[in-house]
Amino acid sequence: MMSRFSIPGLIRYIALFNALVFILHLLAPGYLSVLELDPRLILSGQVWRLLTWIFIPETLSPFWIFFSLLFLLYIGDGLEAEMGAERLTRFYACGVLLCTVVNLGFGLLGGGSAVGRANTFLNLSLLLAFATLYPGFRVLVFFILPVRVVWLAAISAGLMVIASLGQPPVVAATLGAAFLNYFLFFHREIPGLFGKGTLPFPARLTPPSAKGKAGKESTVPLHRCATCGRTEATHPDLDFRVSANGQEYCTEHLPGKKRTNS
Repeated sequence: MMSRFSIPGLIRYIALFNALVFILHLLAPGYLSVLELDPRLILSGQVWRLLTWIFIPETLSPFWIFFSLLFLLYIGDGLEAEMGAERLTRFYACGVLLCTVVNLGFGLLGGGSAVGRANTFLNLSLLLAFATLYPGFRVLVFFILPVRVVWLAAISAGLMVIASLGQPPVVAATLGAAFLNYFLFFHREIPGLFGKGTLPFPARLTPPSAKGKAGKESTVPLHRCATCGRTEATHPDLDFRVSANGQEYCTEHLPGKKRTNS
C-alpha cells in the first residue's frame, strides 16, 4: 500500500509549477512578490507563502529557464528511481520545513528573510542528493565540458557558501538548513563519495557485469535487499527495486510479487 506521505512524481509537479509561475511573471511583472517567503507577511495572515515560495524558479532568464527546469526534472526522476516516491517526498518536505522554520525564526527576531534564495538552496539539496546516488554521472557544462556530477555539486555548494558570506545571517542559516536536510538523509553515503566509480543513470539499469565491477570498487554496496541482505557486490546478477514503503528489495523478494515454488 502506498504511504499517504508519498507523492509520486513530486519534483515533476514542482517543475511544472515553476514553469507556470515563470509564465505568470512574464505576463504580470512583480507577481513573484506575492509568493515569496516573507515572514512579516506570513505572520500578518498571508499563510500561503509558507508553501508558494517553492514554486519560484531559480532563474527568470527566458533562455536559461528551459535548461534549469529540464535539469530539475532529470534529477527528480533519478532521485525517485533510487529513493522511491515516499523517501523523496519526506526528503523534500523536510527541506521545505527546515528552510521555512529558519526564516520564520529570524523573522520573529527581526533578522529578515532569505527572500529569493530559499528555493535555490532547497534545489541545491536535491543536486547534492542526486550526486550522492549517481556520483559518476557526467554533466556537460556549457554543453561542452563533461564534469562528474559529484564535483559539480561540490562546486555549487562551495559557491553558495561563498555567496552567503557578507549576507544577513538568515541567508547562511537557510543554506545551513538545506545542508542539514541533506545530511540527515544521506550521511551514511557521504564517506568515500568522491572515490566512487562511474555509475549510470539510473543505477539499477546497470548491466550485470558493470554492477559487479561497481560493487568491487566501492566498500559500501549501493543496493541491498531488505529481506535477504544480498547486494549487487555479492550477487551481480540480481536487479533491485525500491518498494512503496521506501525499502529496497531484490526482484525475488519485492513485496507484492507472486512467487512460485520450483
